[in-house]
Amino acid sequence: MDLLKKLLKPENVFLILAIFWGTILTFINPPFQSFDEPEHFYKIYAFTEGTLNFKKITSITDGTLIFNEPKTLPAQIIPINIVRIIVEAKKLNPYFDENKKIYPAQKISPQTILAQAKYPLDKNFKTIVVHMIPSYTIVSYVPHTITLAILKALNTPPVYMMFILRLCSLFLYTALIYAAIKLTPVKKYTFALISIAPLPIYLGATINTDHLVIGLCFLLTAYTLRLIYKTEKIDTKKLLLFFLLIFLICVCKFTYLPMILLFLTIPKEKFLSAGLKIKSFMTMLIVCTGWITGFILYNINIFKGTFTYYNKNTLNAIISIFQHPIDYIIRIIKTLIFYFNEYTTRMLSDFGCSDTNVSGLLITAYFILLIFTAIYYDKQEKPFSQKQKYIFSFIFIAVLILTLSANYIIFAYSPRGLIEGFKGRYLLPVLPLFLFLFDNSKFKQCKTNLFVVSIVYSLIFMLCFIFTLINRYYFI
Repeated sequence: MDLLKKLLKPENVFLILAIFWGTILTFINPPFQSFDEPEHFYKIYAFTEGTLNFKKITSITDGTLIFNEPKTLPAQIIPINIVRIIVEAKKLNPYFDENKKIYPAQKISPQTILAQAKYPLDKNFKTIVVHMIPSYTIVSYVPHTITLAILKALNTPPVYMMFILRLCSLFLYTALIYAAIKLTPVKKYTFALISIAPLPIYLGATINTDHLVIGLCFLLTAYTLRLIYKTEKIDTKKLLLFFLLIFLICVCKFTYLPMILLFLTIPKEKFLSAGLKIKSFMTMLIVCTGWITGFILYNINIFKGTFTYYNKNTLNAIISIFQHPIDYIIRIIKTLIFYFNEYTTRMLSDFGCSDTNVSGLLITAYFILLIFTAIYYDKQEKPFSQKQKYIFSFIFIAVLILTLSANYIIFAYSPRGLIEGFKGRYLLPVLPLFLFLFDNSKFKQCKTNLFVVSIVYSLIFMLCFIFTLINRYYFI
């Protein structure tokens, strides 16, 4: 009985399910069939070569499109067998071929993947490949870069490299979320149920930065809750740990800067003085915004002169927001209304090349369970105050607007005046804060074990997802 009780602890349930499902997803998901996985792999490989920036090439083609005149494009020098596997993998994407013609999604056989696994690295036989490189620093890829450097030294075949890097992502995601669930004194069920949903585990089992951002944001949220409910006085070490977490988040993805406002949810009585709280907050804010400003200006400079598929001038786009704020707010509102259903469903279901999803009814039921776990009163000292809930809601909205704005500035907007490129998964790091708004002390007594019911349903959800993934990619 004691063993069963221990196993049913939220952090242990998460650990078991994350490793189990994550390992399955690592290997059943065909090579390079997740969000921007090839681009992230290219970037990590470049880091192992000592390249912190990117190369440039002037050409009349990017390997897919043929231009009317030569364009200067960002590129990397990569072993040709890696590029070969990625080109083959992209053919599974229904929106890809050499002439940019749309055709039905293709499937793959396990035998084809086994054949690709025999391609040697041959790291001295290289080619230059064009790709739009995400503006991420090496900080986002430290474990992957170290792992890949070792694999390169061992001449590991590219397909095995990819699977091992996916496992690296999975272990990092699992460790961060496990630490967050164990650390938080409240809302453990909410953290756990979000983290074992198919999309977060799918992201945790692929090569990207989403799993790291989700893990760091969950850890910062959990640490803040611990400071609120379990810490008597906040000393220098605790302040430095909070600063380290928020700074890492800003380095990995600057649009989550509003997470720094969690600091304001900590009661002033926890600090040695009221002035210390204000000084600490302002210092962290100045350092983080200083970093972000410098990083944005640096990227504007290094991308100067390179071709963008959206023909946008980043600096002009930023200026236009401030020159026409009302028009921009209207554009955001129109975008949110138009894409509301897509954003909400794709917080939990958005796989492959965004062409693979589970039933909307399954997703709706999962959201209902998430809300109920948030409503349930966790025997905490006291419920969240209205001030704390206001801050939670402000952070959620601010992250939403900042991320939309980043897509508007860097990516594109459609002729309809809508902002394109935003994905529902970008809201996963702040989803706990949204769910905290449902916290209600009136539901302190719970006659049924809601968490057990939720876990059983999550298993059904995951099985449906895995069947959907297999049906999408493999000949049956």
